[in-house]
Amino acid sequence: GHARRVALYAMRLARRLRLPSEEIGHIGIGGLMHDVGKIGLSDRIFSNKTEQLAGELLAEVRRHPDIGVSLLEGIDSLLPVLDYVHYHHERMDGSGYPCGLKSDEIPLGARIISVVDCFDAITTDRPYQKRKTCAEAFVILRRMANHELCPDLVKAFVADIEENGMIDEDPAKNHTRLLLRVT
Repeated sequence: GHARRVALYAMRLARRLRLPSEEIGHIGIGGLMHDVGKIGLSDRIFSNKTEQLAGELLAEVRRHPDIGVSLLEGIDSLLPVLDYVHYHHERMDGSGYPCGLKSDEIPLGARIISVVDCFDAITTDRPYQKRKTCAEAFVILRRMANHELCPDLVKAFVADIEENGMIDEDPAKNHTRLLLRVT
């Protein structure tokens, strides 16, 4: 459900920013595919349910954007989303990975996916943490703005959630459809 929610949130935010419909679709596909590179990671990472990753395992996780691009780059219809998959863990202050891009060096679609990916990770149960409320997530996102996340995107995303609500974790209860056409 995480990839689907990230795609839907990313498309909502892109619509709010009045991006062209083709770009909204690309951002949605990028959101859907943003973590595809994790299929190339060790089972040791996914069996770790109690502690934060460190050392060798953390370095392996940080390779997932590169792995994702490697998996997708041979598919012509996905070429427009490669940068979104590759750079969704870059940070505004340059402290992200895999390339240490900062601010406007990071493609807008990747910055959008980064904000919504963080929000979904915060508001859903994870092996390493219990979900937080929407209000708690807003505090965390605002704290991350400027250094890690784009402050304008955080502000727009918070406004969107306040106006339109969260996407339900149960797809059957969610009336928003993920309609993507890859051309």
